[in-house]
Amino acid sequence: MSDDQRQGSSSVVDLFFDWYHVPALVLVVAAMLAIRLQQYGSFVRDGAVYFSGNDAWYHLRQVEYAVRHWPFTMSYDPWTNFPYGTNAAQFGTLYDQLVATAALVVGLGSPSSTTVAKTLLVAPAVFGALIAIPVYAVGKRLAGRVAGLFGATVLLLLPGQFLQRGLVGFADHNIAEPFFQGLAVLGLMVALAVSRRETPVWELVLDRDTDALRRPLLWSALAGVAVAVYMWVWPPGVLLVGVFGVYLVYQLTSDYVTGDSPEPVAFVGVVSMVVAALLMLVQFEEGTLSPTDFGFLQPLLAFGVAAGAAFMAGLARLFDRRDLDRTYYPVAVVGLIGVVAGVVAVALPSLFDSIASDALSFIGFSSGAGLRTISEAQPYLSPSALQQNAMTATGRIMSDYGFTLFTGVVAVIWLVAKPLVRDGETERVGYAVGSLALLGLLFLVPGPFRAVGDAVGVVSELVGVALVAAILFGAVLQTNYDAEKLLFVIWAAFMTSAAFTQIRFHYYLAPVVAVANAYLVGQILSYLDLRVSSVAALRDIQGYQVLAVLAAAMLIVTPVLLVPMGVRNTGNPQFDQSQTAWESAQSTGPGAVTEWDGSLQWMESNTPAPGTLGGADNEMEYYGSYDLTNDYDYPAGAYGVQSWWDYGHWITVRGERIPNANPFQQGATDAANYLLAPNESTAQDALGERDAEAGGTRYVMVDWQMAHPQSKFSAPVVFYDQSNVSSSDFYNPVYASNLRGNFYLRSQRYYESLMVRLYAYHGSAMEPEPVVVDWEQRRAQTQSGETITIRAGPQDGRIVRQFENVSAAQEYVAEDGTAQVGGIGHYPAERVPALEHYRLVQVSESSANASSSYQSATRRTFAVTGVPPSAQTLYEPSFVKSFEKVPGATVTASGLPANVTVRASVPVRVPTTNETFRYTQEARTTEDGELSMTLPYATTGYDEYGPSNGYTNVSVRAVGPYTIQSPLLNDNGSLAQYQTEVQIDEGRVNGDVDGARNVTLERTNPFQNLSLGGGNESGSLEPVEPVTASADDDSDGTPSPTVDDGPATQRALTAAAVARN
Repeated sequence: MSDDQRQGSSSVVDLFFDWYHVPALVLVVAAMLAIRLQQYGSFVRDGAVYFSGNDAWYHLRQVEYAVRHWPFTMSYDPWTNFPYGTNAAQFGTLYDQLVATAALVVGLGSPSSTTVAKTLLVAPAVFGALIAIPVYAVGKRLAGRVAGLFGATVLLLLPGQFLQRGLVGFADHNIAEPFFQGLAVLGLMVALAVSRRETPVWELVLDRDTDALRRPLLWSALAGVAVAVYMWVWPPGVLLVGVFGVYLVYQLTSDYVTGDSPEPVAFVGVVSMVVAALLMLVQFEEGTLSPTDFGFLQPLLAFGVAAGAAFMAGLARLFDRRDLDRTYYPVAVVGLIGVVAGVVAVALPSLFDSIASDALSFIGFSSGAGLRTISEAQPYLSPSALQQNAMTATGRIMSDYGFTLFTGVVAVIWLVAKPLVRDGETERVGYAVGSLALLGLLFLVPGPFRAVGDAVGVVSELVGVALVAAILFGAVLQTNYDAEKLLFVIWAAFMTSAAFTQIRFHYYLAPVVAVANAYLVGQILSYLDLRVSSVAALRDIQGYQVLAVLAAAMLIVTPVLLVPMGVRNTGNPQFDQSQTAWESAQSTGPGAVTEWDGSLQWMESNTPAPGTLGGADNEMEYYGSYDLTNDYDYPAGAYGVQSWWDYGHWITVRGERIPNANPFQQGATDAANYLLAPNESTAQDALGERDAEAGGTRYVMVDWQMAHPQSKFSAPVVFYDQSNVSSSDFYNPVYASNLRGNFYLRSQRYYESLMVRLYAYHGSAMEPEPVVVDWEQRRAQTQSGETITIRAGPQDGRIVRQFENVSAAQEYVAEDGTAQVGGIGHYPAERVPALEHYRLVQVSESSANASSSYQSATRRTFAVTGVPPSAQTLYEPSFVKSFEKVPGATVTASGLPANVTVRASVPVRVPTTNETFRYTQEARTTEDGELSMTLPYATTGYDEYGPSNGYTNVSVRAVGPYTIQSPLLNDNGSLAQYQTEVQIDEGRVNGDVDGARNVTLERTNPFQNLSLGGGNESGSLEPVEPVTASADDDSDGTPSPTVDDGPATQRALTAAAVARN
């Protein structure tokens, strides 16, 4: 081989060693992208683009707006939180601007709505894959390129929350957050390294030595830009400013106590935080301290950290000038921090409370009850979360991380301990060993720490956090730590606390875990002397070195990440196994929005546009620009749609209507008070201003999940504040006689809740049935060993009993003592009155029967009680039912007997399910024999109204006149009944026509030759047809269709009426 060939070959090899990490990293990113895009087709159906979850839909609205008004995003949105509107600062951020820009590029400047939606659809997959880049970069800085690539590979293989948040369709800003946070941490690391190397001190600043300050200033400013950009994506990212502030306290104290100057690190702190604060002022929107808004908090905290860094550097110079002992420096720092905190708490209590409250809910294991109704905000290892997933704490961690979380913890402990033990100094080694022993006690013997927490009024986890913080502070006083590594340790500690406080923050912890494992592998490579950077070094590698590294790497990534393992113990092998990232990514889909979509599209097309209700001419612009305000002045004809807050964004985006409540939890308490209201007047009071402004609240949407105890019914209970209630006031578990399985026994309060009356009965009255749930009290022991009293089925296994009539059922309940009439399915314990102002207007084509959760709940009840799923609901369990809140038609009558209950009923057809139900309402006559009823269903005139003139194109319509009748009465010794049939025009129901509808109830004698004093000659009763005229018309004289119950049914109903009377 010639010299030129050897030189050329050497150049190729050198090129490989210089650049091998680039194609390797590209392959990792490409693999991550492929995993995340697997289910793309599940989200694009018949030309429509869907998303998973709730927040992604509001991002679609923001992105659509930004495309139309680029580069601006929506500063205020009146199309949610009726009647106030909202400024959702976490939305319409840099994330939405970036997606909108990409859509404009893809669409060549004029993208279609489908192009915009598809761009947003894949955005989370792109951001999720790109996180491998900062992970690699941070891992490389800590442990070298090979280690950095290993960290990126770990990230590639991780299932769990990090993967789920980055899957196609999950187009929330969540997965963009760790990407930009990773860039910010990387920027701070680079700035710290440059500053440590260039040592910018105060004298250089005074001399304005630009040559010496240029690089530290440039990199510190860029780090500040990166921190600000992260907060531009997500305003609560101000947490990173707090993390960096804590780091500066530790690092500057360590630098000074161990003999170094704190000024180079302080320089980074001052410059980066001032730049970040100034950039956050650019985004300032309103004077609030909320971390979720672009307000005072972000710039104030950043300026505060900068001032603190400058003060600590100045304090160090003061110590030097006065020749004070450096060991007193940390005492002074901690004392002054305490004084400042105290002053802020007294002088600015709202600021102090805001920071403290947000810190506890983010990283302090103390998220509130309302926050915990959000599944993603629940504590990671809470008993309910573990029970829901049928896992132990170890199994939960293993399913999301395999061994990597445990090996990551080992890596961080070694990173902290290594500087203490490397010199072999007895005092430092003893500190390291003692600290490890104390941490071991924290996990193995938690009792004493829990007692301390109880004594000071905090959760025991906070005691552990305080202990870890104290141990780390003691460590930095023992020896000087590398600035980048100490920043990583503190970053890792905060992200770990956040992840175990709220499940969702595991998408922050995953990159930290990946970097920690990169450091661990880097240490193994260093120990084995395997840092290969040339061909010569490659030739010196020994086989045992390669095998040792491969063994360590496979031990880290094989369990769970490559090979599924058992993480549960339910006896179902398929369910008990963990899933790899590839398998886990296949389980994503749009979710319930596809079941709601038909109803939302119906609402968009068949209800008046906001601003046109009742014929008003004030149609609101859907993508209009609105000035920032705290209380939008809605025009006449605007109205709200009430539902649970989960569905607010779907109503805004897919229905193009204005929800009262939304996933920002705005309107959540009012929604809970309304949906759980025990009667119609209380529900009206709960609406308050939501029914007082403009057109008020006009529609209500309820799905099966809201009305079912084993689904979302419990969520409104948490927010309900009209009285002190809990779920047990609405339902309680009753176990099977063998204690295997249970169902929820529902109280009368449950059936009286407005959303149940709407979904289960369509607003009609419901009478109790002779159905009894029977149980007995038993003592049982929980998994923790506590003895409790439970309800369990009788020994004979008959939990549900049926009787001949309600009286017999009530008598049995009174004698038994542990039984209840009804309480299962749609059977109430007592009569549920009809609603006067609500009518069913549409049901979804999708059925709850298509939901696996619904099937599981009904089968569970069937298994325990024997009541089949078909008997657990009165009507077809449509997934969504939509109602209109109407003024209703007032019907009056006079000349009736006093104090008599009169019943009005009308058959109503649901075309979607091909069912006909009967709306029934009862009212009592006055002492003067007068009657007044408000009826919510029209019988005629439907076709005269629709969105074009400001009303609803009703889908669910009555198919006959109202029958209004009294019971059989003893009138002067003979049977008599008062009744009539009446048509009610749509205009009277929807409010277009004012005034009461007066009707006359005819007195009839249903039985000939019968007196209550004896029988007729034949000794038999002869029913005759009621003597009534045709239905009293309320329209143009065109007869409406009627329903003929048939002679057999009529005779049976009459005989039953006679028997009851």
